[in-house]
Amino acid sequence: MRIAMAAGAAMLALTGAATAGTTHSQRFTLYTANAHGRDVTVAVRASGAINAVGTETQTEKVMPGGQLNRVTLHFATGTIRLVAPERFAWKPDVRSCSATATGDGTFTITGGTGAYRGATGKGTFTSDGVALGARSSNGACLAKAMPAANYVIVTLKGTIAVP
Repeated sequence: MRIAMAAGAAMLALTGAATAGTTHSQRFTLYTANAHGRDVTVAVRASGAINAVGTETQTEKVMPGGQLNRVTLHFATGTIRLVAPERFAWKPDVRSCSATATGDGTFTITGGTGAYRGATGKGTFTSDGVALGARSSNGACLAKAMPAANYVIVTLKGTIAVP
């Protein structure tokens, strides 16, 4: 799973930031999509102490029971880094040639750059998605083929403090 989606959003300016050293509520929503095996740039919407839009990059490491995601959120005035262990699974429905995805986990903000240098925080997240299966020329579901398209929306809710 790519912890995040959608259209290559242009990064917009930060409109609000946490007061130095104070913990504030924060929400990040990540949108990720894939069409015919090609990932779309992951878009991020931040609301709460930080109000901004940007993009996301990450690496994943498969672990027993899930994976460990190392995530960087890129905004116009800096980045936020976080670590997010995740349980995630696709549930296929061959009859409808589709699948649904669910996941959840926790995240820890481990730092940042620019306006978010020294950021800390933590919280929980959920992931939900849909995949549309590939079909043959006669309409049969190609259950073992790469999906024609999929998307996942990840919602992170927690707290953040920026020194």
